[in-house]
Amino acid sequence: MKKIAVIFGGKSTEYEISLESASSVISELEKLDFEVLKIGITFEGEWYLFNGDNNLISNDEWLSEGDCLKIQPSLNKKGFFAASEKGYITPEVLFPVLHGQFGEDGCIQGVFEMIEIPYVGCPILSSSLCMNKWILHLFSKSLGIESTPSIIVSQKDSLEEKINTFTTEQGFPIFVKPNEGGSSKGITKANSMHELKLALDKGFVYCNKLIIQKSVDGIEIGCGILGNEELIIGECDEIDLQTDFFDYVEKYQLLSAKIHTPARIPTQLSKKIKQSAELLYRSLGCRGLSRIDFFVTKSGEILLNEINTMPGFTSHSRFPAMLAAAGVSYPEILTKLIFLAEESYGKYVSSVS
Repeated sequence: MKKIAVIFGGKSTEYEISLESASSVISELEKLDFEVLKIGITFEGEWYLFNGDNNLISNDEWLSEGDCLKIQPSLNKKGFFAASEKGYITPEVLFPVLHGQFGEDGCIQGVFEMIEIPYVGCPILSSSLCMNKWILHLFSKSLGIESTPSIIVSQKDSLEEKINTFTTEQGFPIFVKPNEGGSSKGITKANSMHELKLALDKGFVYCNKLIIQKSVDGIEIGCGILGNEELIIGECDEIDLQTDFFDYVEKYQLLSAKIHTPARIPTQLSKKIKQSAELLYRSLGCRGLSRIDFFVTKSGEILLNEINTMPGFTSHSRFPAMLAAAGVSYPEILTKLIFLAEESYGKYVSSVS
């Protein structure tokens, strides 16, 4: 049996979502022909090998109630060092189900490359580029793919001057987003200058740089991609909102929002979105998987929103549904991702040897 280490948790505001996603991934892998090692990272950054029930992961009781062995990545051997008689733990493939900061931004990918074990997902550079919204939008513009009018601000900027100029040109409503973040954490919609200033205060709690972005009068469409060189492009989905925007609560509880897969858009528009998604995926050097999110205006203009290099894997997550609509089941996605990790690592080893 191939030994797969599923890594969950992490030093991120999306810690809880990682636990839900990882619990789902682990449960499915255990039904397949894999030996699953469960490795948890606490919010403080400590690594543990967890031996316990998956429910303890999703309920965030894995550390307090479970059988845990403290470990750390080993840079001189391929694996993890355990401070006990177990010595070294050597998985064959790493499956990081980590969202947001330190999970999708290239940091953890650098650790994996140093310990020389194949890992699921995008490499360092593409992870970092996709995580930084401002850099991503500049990159996409060079490919001819536009994004919503926006500016980037930091606490050191002359904020009043910047926001006055932007709001005079673009008007309200506008959105304030952390430049590096996901799951809609820290995102606020502002309908006035007073609300904008409150949104900036909230946003700076999550990130030292914020994107101020014009609100789009249109719909949000996503496209999931699976693969390295040979790609499987999932069906586009559509977010049908009943609230102001797809915030953190709606994204994971779907209290009123509905996800339509496939999206209720013309075939030709869906084709254009898939082509844009593929161009971005290949140009950024993505590997394994990503979900590319766009806005489509009422006039039919396609605008890039963001790219998630490790999209959610919960039971109601969008990425698995996109692939399922294209004929790829959840177990097939996971099995394929493990194969893709080994394929990508094999080509990397060949290139440096």
